[in-house]
Amino acid sequence: MKQTITVDLPKQLELICQLLEITPQQVLQNFIDDVSLQVGSSGSDERRMAVEYFMRVGYGMHRYDFDQVEQMFDGLNWLRWQWPGNDEEKEKAYQKERTAFLKQWFKEWKAKEKK
Repeated sequence: MKQTITVDLPKQLELICQLLEITPQQVLQNFIDDVSLQVGSSGSDERRMAVEYFMRVGYGMHRYDFDQVEQMFDGLNWLRWQWPGNDEEKEKAYQKERTAFLKQWFKEWKAKEKK
């Protein structure tokens, strides 16, 4: 799913990206892929650190306990490990299973949020 968002880009990020010949979009997309435990994201350390950052900042802690948010990420990581690799036939089945898993995962976690 592609979604367009608007962010205020600090000058510091703009300048360091220019110096390092990478776009801010690439930096943000890599972080998004890492924190979502996306197949094809950076290495395992980068994914772990992105999730740790997300947890440390406290996103969603008004709706869930810390342990619950960890469990959410555990579920997403489990899904990541189900990816069959570069097998086109198995990839189609994985995409179907991924969609069903995410729908059920969301439904279950939505029911557990603090009221």
